[in-house]
Amino acid sequence: MTRSILIALLAVSIPVIAAEEPDAVPITYEVAAVDGKLFLEIEPEPRRMKTGDQPVSGDRLRTGSSSTATIGVPSHTAVFRLDSKTTCTLAHDRPGVLLHVERGRLRAMFGSYTGTDPRLVTTPSAVLAVRGTDYGVKVAKNGSTEIVVFEGVVEAIDPAGEWPPVRIEAGLRLKIRSDRSPKSPSPHRLSPNDWDRGYNRSPSGAGSSGSMSPDGRGMQSGNSSGSGSGSSGSKRRGG
Repeated sequence: MTRSILIALLAVSIPVIAAEEPDAVPITYEVAAVDGKLFLEIEPEPRRMKTGDQPVSGDRLRTGSSSTATIGVPSHTAVFRLDSKTTCTLAHDRPGVLLHVERGRLRAMFGSYTGTDPRLVTTPSAVLAVRGTDYGVKVAKNGSTEIVVFEGVVEAIDPAGEWPPVRIEAGLRLKIRSDRSPKSPSPHRLSPNDWDRGYNRSPSGAGSSGSMSPDGRGMQSGNSSGSGSGSSGSKRRGG
């Protein structure tokens, strides 16, 4: 995903339409970029999507092998970068949810926002609430979730209400299994660029840089401490 695409998507300001009932007005999404294959899962067979297409609430999307796609939500100043072999549903069955990640890996970026919707992302094992942030999410086959926060704060909430909300600040990661309460967040050594390239370092070290600015107007540049250590991560590219 190029810097210009991210800046353009996060700079758009569209008034939020008030509705008498939550989700009465479907949210429109934008396919900002596709590298490889992006499918809209419909019957009788999936349909290939391309840059410029506008899926809507309820659509189910899937990236192909060795493919990535960037999905924007201009009305909510949000951008999602889907990694390969990722399946998600747009605006799932809960008010305020922009994306439900069924399986795979993505990066979520949020700019400044004046609307009242909470801007949630859900997985099979967590509800993620944000306040202007940049983070990565990975969902395994069994529904377990990993959250890696680069900037801002993410609050992880148990959909079943069996464990208390967990606050995940920048520089921390949290792993959530579907069959037990999560442990406390631990440090990570990833920068946003590391995440985009597919690295997944073990917890340790300091925070990161190179992420979206808090007001969503652009990108900050910089180098993550530890990002040059070849022994602390392995390259992953879905195939």
